Amino acid sequence: MIFKSSGNLVNPNIVTYRSLGFGEAAILDTQAYELIINPCEFPEEFMIYANTFIAECRIDDAEQGYADIPALEKINYPTFSELLKNYENLATNLIKDYLYFELFYHLFPNSENLKLVINNIKDVHTEGKSIVISGDTYPYKKI
Repeated sequence: MIFKSSGNLVNPNIVTYRSLGFGEAAILDTQAYELIINPCEFPEEFMIYANTFIAECRIDDAEQGYADIPALEKINYPTFSELLKNYENLATNLIKDYLYFELFYHLFPNSENLKLVINNIKDVHTEGKSIVISGDTYPYKKI
Protein backbone atom coordinates (compact mmCIF):
# COMPACT_ATOMS: atom_id res chain seq x y z
CA MET A 1 0.00 0.00 0.00
CA ILE A 2 1.26 3.44 -0.90
CA PHE A 3 -0.14 6.62 0.63
CA LYS A 4 0.81 10.01 -0.76
CA SER A 5 -0.26 13.44 0.42
CA SER A 6 0.55 16.40 -1.83
CA GLY A 7 2.61 13.97 -3.90
CA ASN A 8 4.85 12.98 -0.96
CA LEU A 9 5.03 9.48 0.48
CA VAL A 10 3.41 9.25 3.91
CA ASN A 11 3.64 6.45 6.45
CA PRO A 12 0.08 5.00 6.62
CA ASN A 13 0.52 4.61 10.39
CA ILE A 14 0.03 8.38 10.83
CA VAL A 15 -3.21 8.46 8.80
CA THR A 16 -6.79 8.17 10.03
CA TYR A 17 -10.14 9.07 8.50
CA ARG A 18 -13.02 11.35 9.40
CA SER A 19 -15.75 9.13 10.79
CA LEU A 20 -18.27 11.90 11.49
CA GLY A 21 -18.92 14.36 8.70
CA PHE A 22 -16.99 12.36 6.11
CA GLY A 23 -17.11 14.21 2.81
CA GLU A 24 -18.21 17.53 4.30
CA ALA A 25 -16.19 20.64 3.67
CA ALA A 26 -13.21 20.87 6.00
CA ILE A 27 -12.53 23.98 8.07
CA LEU A 28 -8.79 23.33 7.93
CA ASP A 29 -6.62 23.60 4.82
CA THR A 30 -6.72 20.38 2.86
CA GLN A 31 -4.15 18.55 0.78
CA ALA A 32 -4.75 16.03 -1.98
CA TYR A 33 -4.04 12.39 -1.17
CA GLU A 34 -3.64 9.24 -3.21
CA LEU A 35 -3.91 5.75 -1.78
CA ILE A 36 -2.72 2.89 -3.99
CA ILE A 37 -3.68 -0.64 -2.94
CA ASN A 38 -2.74 -3.86 -4.71
CA PRO A 39 -5.33 -6.67 -4.56
CA CYS A 40 -3.15 -8.75 -2.21
CA GLU A 41 -2.94 -5.83 0.25
CA PHE A 42 -6.61 -5.65 1.13
CA PRO A 43 -6.94 -6.71 4.79
CA GLU A 44 -8.52 -10.13 5.30
CA GLU A 45 -11.14 -8.65 7.65
CA PHE A 46 -12.18 -6.22 4.92
CA MET A 47 -12.41 -9.03 2.38
CA ILE A 48 -14.71 -10.96 4.72
CA TYR A 49 -16.87 -7.86 5.18
CA ALA A 50 -16.99 -7.20 1.42
CA ASN A 51 -17.99 -10.82 0.72
CA THR A 52 -20.70 -10.60 3.37
CA PHE A 53 -21.96 -7.37 1.80
CA ILE A 54 -22.18 -9.07 -1.62
CA ALA A 55 -23.95 -12.12 -0.13
CA GLU A 56 -26.44 -9.83 1.61
CA CYS A 57 -27.06 -8.02 -1.68
CA ARG A 58 -28.02 -11.37 -3.24
CA ILE A 59 -30.45 -12.14 -0.40
CA ASP A 60 -31.97 -8.65 -0.37
CA ASP A 61 -32.36 -8.63 -4.15
CA ALA A 62 -34.12 -12.01 -4.10
CA GLU A 63 -36.47 -10.88 -1.31
CA GLN A 64 -37.39 -7.56 -2.92
CA GLY A 65 -37.60 -8.90 -6.46
CA TYR A 66 -35.10 -6.49 -8.04
CA ALA A 67 -31.40 -5.71 -7.78
CA ASP A 68 -30.19 -2.59 -6.01
CA ILE A 69 -26.85 -3.08 -7.78
CA PRO A 70 -27.78 -4.64 -11.15
CA ALA A 71 -24.13 -5.12 -12.13
CA LEU A 72 -23.67 -7.56 -9.21
CA GLU A 73 -26.75 -9.53 -10.20
CA LYS A 74 -25.63 -9.64 -13.82
CA ILE A 75 -22.38 -11.41 -12.88
CA ASN A 76 -24.04 -13.63 -10.24
CA TYR A 77 -22.65 -12.01 -7.07
CA PRO A 78 -19.00 -13.13 -7.16
CA THR A 79 -16.59 -12.76 -4.26
CA PHE A 80 -14.78 -9.49 -3.82
CA SER A 81 -11.52 -11.21 -4.84
CA GLU A 82 -13.16 -12.15 -8.14
CA LEU A 83 -14.32 -8.57 -8.58
CA LEU A 84 -10.77 -7.32 -8.07
CA LYS A 85 -9.48 -9.80 -10.67
CA ASN A 86 -12.19 -9.62 -13.32
CA TYR A 87 -14.49 -6.67 -12.66
CA GLU A 88 -12.21 -3.93 -11.39
CA ASN A 89 -14.63 -1.10 -12.22
CA LEU A 90 -17.40 -2.71 -10.20
CA ALA A 91 -14.98 -3.26 -7.29
CA THR A 92 -14.03 0.43 -7.38
CA ASN A 93 -17.69 1.47 -7.47
CA LEU A 94 -18.50 -0.71 -4.47
CA ILE A 95 -15.60 0.79 -2.53
CA LYS A 96 -16.60 4.35 -3.39
CA ASP A 97 -20.32 3.93 -2.73
CA TYR A 98 -20.62 1.30 0.00
CA LEU A 99 -17.40 -0.13 1.42
CA TYR A 100 -15.08 2.82 2.04
CA PHE A 101 -15.61 3.12 5.81
CA GLU A 102 -14.92 -0.54 6.40
CA LEU A 103 -11.84 -0.36 4.16
CA PHE A 104 -10.47 2.69 5.98
CA TYR A 105 -11.26 1.09 9.34
CA HIS A 106 -9.05 -1.89 8.50
CA LEU A 107 -6.31 0.01 6.64
CA PHE A 108 -5.85 2.72 9.27
CA PRO A 109 -6.28 1.13 12.71
CA ASN A 110 -3.65 3.26 14.45
CA SER A 111 -4.86 5.81 17.00
CA GLU A 112 -1.53 7.25 18.17
CA ASN A 113 0.86 9.77 16.62
CA LEU A 114 -1.63 10.68 13.92
CA LYS A 115 -0.78 13.48 11.49
CA LEU A 116 -3.39 13.33 8.68
CA VAL A 117 -7.14 12.80 8.46
CA ILE A 118 -8.82 11.60 5.26
CA ASN A 119 -11.72 13.97 4.72
CA ASN A 120 -13.30 12.55 1.58
CA ILE A 121 -13.06 10.43 -1.52
CA LYS A 122 -13.16 12.21 -4.84
CA ASP A 123 -12.25 9.30 -7.08
CA VAL A 124 -11.69 5.56 -7.04
CA HIS A 125 -10.24 3.94 -10.15
CA THR A 126 -7.84 1.26 -11.29
CA GLU A 127 -4.31 1.60 -12.58
CA GLY A 128 -3.15 -1.77 -13.80
CA LYS A 129 -4.34 -4.16 -11.11
CA SER A 130 -4.11 -1.56 -8.33
CA ILE A 131 -7.03 0.35 -6.86
CA VAL A 132 -6.34 4.08 -6.51
CA ILE A 133 -8.39 6.16 -4.08
CA SER A 134 -7.95 9.93 -4.02
CA GLY A 135 -9.43 12.89 -2.24
CA ASP A 136 -8.45 15.37 0.45
CA THR A 137 -6.77 15.19 3.85
CA TYR A 138 -6.31 17.76 6.56
CA PRO A 139 -3.87 17.91 9.48
CA TYR A 140 -4.81 15.90 12.56
CA LYS A 141 -5.66 18.12 15.54
CA LYS A 142 -5.80 16.46 18.93
CA ILE A 143 -8.77 17.66 20.93
